[in-house]
Order: sequence, then C-alpha cells, then structure tokens
Amino acid sequence: MNSVLFYKAMSGFYDLLDIIYFRKYETSPRRVVNELVSDQDVILDLCTGTGTNAVNLAKKHAGATIVGVDLSKDMLTIAKSKVKKELLTNVRLFQMDATNMRLKDECFDKVLLSLVLHEVDEELAGAIIKEAIRVLKPDGEFIITEWERSKEVGKKMLFAPIELLEPKPYRSFVVKDLYDYFDGFGLEVIEETHCDYSKVLRLRKRA
Repeated sequence: MNSVLFYKAMSGFYDLLDIIYFRKYETSPRRVVNELVSDQDVILDLCTGTGTNAVNLAKKHAGATIVGVDLSKDMLTIAKSKVKKELLTNVRLFQMDATNMRLKDECFDKVLLSLVLHEVDEELAGAIIKEAIRVLKPDGEFIITEWERSKEVGKKMLFAPIELLEPKPYRSFVVKDLYDYFDGFGLEVIEETHCDYSKVLRLRKRA
C-alpha cells in the first residue's frame, strides 16, 4: 500500500490513538507539549495528521500561531473540520510535503513532530528532520513525540497492537539511541519526558 492510500485508510480512526493510549491527560504527551509552548510562539506542527496537536495548542494558547502541514488530503480534511468546529482563528493548515515545504528559513519558534519518525525509512526521516531544522529559528526548539515501550505487563498487552501494526521502520527506530541519532543532525536533546506509551524530546540546534 502506498503512503497516500495508507493515510487515507488511517484517517478515519487515527484519533483512536488518543482515546486508547493518551486518555489520561496528566500523563499524556499532549500535556507535556502544551507546557513547552507559549502564547507568543509561532509553531509548526509538522505532519499534523488530523490536527490533534494543532487544535489542542490553539485552544490553550490563544496568542500563539499554529501552522499545520501534512501531505494527506484526507487527514487535513478531518483537521480542518476540527478547526472549524472549535471556531479557531489561530490555526492555518496546508497540504505540503514535509521534506520540501513552501516556508521561509528560520521562521518558527517551535517545530512539533509527533509519532512520525518511526513510520518512515531512514532516508525520509532524515529529510524531514533536515527540513524541520531549516525552518526553525536559531534559538528555537524542536519537540518530538515518539512511542516508548513500557515495562509494565498491562501496558505491554495494550501496546501489542502498535508493535504488530506499525510499519517495518518502527522495529529499528524504537531501539535507537535517540541522543546519538539527533546529534548526527546537529541537534542536542535538552530534556526528555516519559509519558504513557511515549516520550517527548525537547531539542535545540547545537551551537
């Protein structure tokens, strides 16, 4: 299945991830990301999908500007309906290739990337990261949310479908030393927060 068909198929139930895995807000990556941005920020939600992060941030940070981009028209259709339903005026959504965006250099205070890198091969992941770095201000922050295996038996069982259904790159990405991995792109991990089934990494460009 090519990527267009995959995300078309996924678009209808992608938000179930939040219901199943991130339902406890206090221990979810959504809370952490919300606390890492401010009302003054111009934020890029890269590969925004159905717009969950973008909408949550826009509601909690009315003074922030959130730009969401995604290649999937079907995902963006759902995202746009959420923005319209919430009457949000600080979110803009665009259909773009995350490896070649029609955006200026160094124009964002924060770039968000949630549950994406494990889905794609090494070459594509690298291209996405490099493009994120291009549009991030010199003193900006790159905030990445990724899956993390739990050692708790109950959580292991609930996480089993993710282990089974994620595409092939997941198996190699989930065991990476992400500090070394991002260092290869000139990025420094300055904070790591462990959440339900996931972790949030806060990165900056290395001086």
